[in-house]
Amino acid sequence: MKTKTCKVSDLFDVQYGNSLELVYLNKKDNGTNFISRTAKRNGLSAKVEEIPFVPPFSAGLITVAVGGSVLETFLQTSPFYTGFHVMVLTPLVEMNNAVKLYYCQCIRENQYKYSYGRQANSSLPDLQIPKIEFVPDYIKTFSLKEYGKSLLNQVDFPNNEVNYEQSSKSVPLEQLFYVENGIASSQLIRNKIKESDNWIPYIRPSYRQETSIDAYVNRKLVPDEKRFLTGTLYVSTDGQGSHTFSYVSTFEFVPNSNVSVLIPKREMSLQEKLFYAQCITNNRYKFSYGRKPKGARLKAVLLPEYPPDFVLEYNIDKVMQGFNSVLEMV
Repeated sequence: MKTKTCKVSDLFDVQYGNSLELVYLNKKDNGTNFISRTAKRNGLSAKVEEIPFVPPFSAGLITVAVGGSVLETFLQTSPFYTGFHVMVLTPLVEMNNAVKLYYCQCIRENQYKYSYGRQANSSLPDLQIPKIEFVPDYIKTFSLKEYGKSLLNQVDFPNNEVNYEQSSKSVPLEQLFYVENGIASSQLIRNKIKESDNWIPYIRPSYRQETSIDAYVNRKLVPDEKRFLTGTLYVSTDGQGSHTFSYVSTFEFVPNSNVSVLIPKREMSLQEKLFYAQCITNNRYKFSYGRKPKGARLKAVLLPEYPPDFVLEYNIDKVMQGFNSVLEMV
């Protein structure tokens, strides 16, 4: 009987990465990706300046954590450096990205064999994965572009092209929103854990919404005007890597003194708030750690007076129906 599996090393050249230490590298917002053993963000820990005489690995290769988060495996779509205990897989046969992602999952499925104390440094090349001829046909022929087209065809979007800048006249942010400042941590009792339902998130600036919770505070000990409900738009007004990022809250919260809350001066749907959050974030290039989007600067940010029609007509239920129908076909 013909075996359906082969070693990882039969399909990939397996080599150690750069084994660099992030602490000795210079971070840079638009620099080269630094891949570590983390299981999050496709392994990305930071972006760093390119190192003289050390060319980064090319886009299109696979990284595998062989220590720490063992066998967290990702396809890298941009050039990258790696930290310690990260191996790099270069295909020995022609593969499209869909097939590479398939093999990422195949390798990841072996995680149960390892632990923090049992790493994969020496055994990764010998792990068994499906031979290339046994990769399912629907994987080999998968096209993200065509998948996206089929998804969009399932949803009744308005058939119009929108120029964001011309969709309506631009007005200062303060014409659309009241700006409320947060409260300093020195005026609150904070706790790292949520002791009960009375404890709600205390929000700090962050470049990702899921990392913006700094602590929890007792809502009974916070002034009413400093507590804000789910669906509230807020802006990070400080932090070199966090300023200007804007989000709509998914829970009740209290902002710190480096977060400003925007209260609409007219009725706004959730879709409109999300639209304006993205518009404000798009102004990030105008500011820096030394030129913060606070006070008058924030109020002067120009925004469309009204969102495009497709934002107002957007229906998440239709989108999910289309998405689910496509998934059933895969």
